[in-house]
Amino acid sequence: MRRRDFRRLGNTFALLVVVILLLAFSVSCAGSSSNKTKVAQNKVAQNKVGVKNSVQHTSYPLKVTDFTGRNVEISKKPERIVSLAPSNTEIIFTIGAGKNVVGVTDFDDYPPEVKSIDKVGGFKGANVEAIAAKKPDVVFAATTISKEEVEKIQSLGIPVVISEAQSFNQIYDSISLIGKITDRNEEAEKLISQMKQKVSEITDKVKDKDKVKVYYAVQVGQQNWTAGKGTFIDEIIDMAGGINVASDIKGWAQYSLEKLAKDNPQVILTSPHAGDIKNLNKMQGYKDLDAVKENKVIAINDNIISRPGPRIIQGLEAVAKALHPDAFK
Repeated sequence: MRRRDFRRLGNTFALLVVVILLLAFSVSCAGSSSNKTKVAQNKVAQNKVGVKNSVQHTSYPLKVTDFTGRNVEISKKPERIVSLAPSNTEIIFTIGAGKNVVGVTDFDDYPPEVKSIDKVGGFKGANVEAIAAKKPDVVFAATTISKEEVEKIQSLGIPVVISEAQSFNQIYDSISLIGKITDRNEEAEKLISQMKQKVSEITDKVKDKDKVKVYYAVQVGQQNWTAGKGTFIDEIIDMAGGINVASDIKGWAQYSLEKLAKDNPQVILTSPHAGDIKNLNKMQGYKDLDAVKENKVIAINDNIISRPGPRIIQGLEAVAKALHPDAFK
């Protein structure tokens, strides 16, 4: 082989070595870059997992604004709780703080274990002396509590939080507020999410149905009481695909039988203890109504449609099924 050929072969070999080295360097850089990217992605993923799995705890002392606009300070995580509203009690137990409840009212009946808890309020209002004896860290009250009762309790160094909802959507705020005060944030948010999902499922089933005219009988007989605008029952009837024929009146009021006859509801909803419901077909003012003639008088546990707590979702579903049974088959 000539010298020129050897020289040409050497040059070719050298070029090949350079190309191989460049390729190796490129692969190394790419691998390094890929590894860095993977490390970064793993860190982001770990952060996301950390955020998802982290439990949001309440810091004390805690300052909150209750549903009447009052500013209240909770000095420490409540270990002893008094509830002066059945709806508050149900929320407290549902989010897992029931073991801390040391006092409730005569009206509390759910969950069953509240029956064994000492009663510190009733028809005559809050029993301040009994509440003080329980040495609570916080008192959750209803809007019906008087200003004088609040002042007496707070003068003893006991914070009072008025947390009973006045509308359907405010129930979520009530759960969130009680969850924050009791350091049950995660449980409260989970409950709210479950309730909203169930509401969506129920309302989706009836949204395209024709509206049904409904009358809610609080009491029948010598006096005929109903639920008008501004009540939970009125809201629920609307959400369940109905029209409350008494929505032109406000709150709880007597309703004239003449107007009821003119409204002629298709469905009558009532509670089991509203009066002689079984004999409406013999009762003047009721017997000629379409709802009575078609046997569409339906009794529902009033606690699940009037108490602003977690079970109101059961009430919504019960009313929706009563108005649109075919939507739930």
